[in-house]
Amino acid sequence: MPRVASRPEKLSDAQTILYEIDMLRFAASRLLRGAWESEKDQWAYLECFLVHYRNLIEFLGKEQNHVRETDLHVSNIWQQLGVPKPVQLPQIREQGDKLWAKYERVRDKISVYLQHCTTLRTESKSWEVGAMNDEIEPVLADVEKALRDGYQPWTAEPAVVFSMAVSYSTATVGTCAAVVQSFSTPVPPKSK
Repeated sequence: MPRVASRPEKLSDAQTILYEIDMLRFAASRLLRGAWESEKDQWAYLECFLVHYRNLIEFLGKEQNHVRETDLHVSNIWQQLGVPKPVQLPQIREQGDKLWAKYERVRDKISVYLQHCTTLRTESKSWEVGAMNDEIEPVLADVEKALRDGYQPWTAEPAVVFSMAVSYSTATVGTCAAVVQSFSTPVPPKSK
C-alpha cells in the first residue's frame, strides 16, 4: 500500500506564515534537544531549520520591488487578510531587511546550500542556529501576535531559547550535497 504524507491544510495566508514560524521553532527545538536516532536526523532538522528560516526572512525582508504577485510578504499580507497593519510594522521591516541582507544578500547565502546541487555546496559553512534563532524570534513574536487568529488545525510551537553556543555546518558528501554536522558546546571541566 502506498504511503501518503501531507502538511496541515492552511485555510488562510496567515496560516501559511504561522506554519513557517511553527516549523522553524519545531526544527530549532529538535536541534536544541540533540537526541538523534541517527545522525541523519540532525541533518534533516538542520535543513528544515534553514528552509523555514529562509522562507521567513524572505517574507520579512525581501525587497518590495522583487516581490511577485503571488508572494506573501510583510508589506502585502495585511491587505490580503483585510486586517490593519501592525503598529510595529516599520520595526518588523527594518529587522527583516537586516536578516535578509545578512543571510541572503551574501555569497554563502542559505539558498545556495538548499536549492539545488552546486559546486558551492562542497564549501563548509557553519550555521550558528542559536544566534540565528535569537535574531529572528523577537520579529516572529510581533508577526505572530498580528496573525494568530485563535484558529489553526495544529498546535502552535512555543518560542525556543538556546542557552548555549550551538552551530552546525554544511558540506557535501559524494556528488550531491548532504548536510554534515559540526556541533560545538562548552565542555565542562573534569572533576578532580
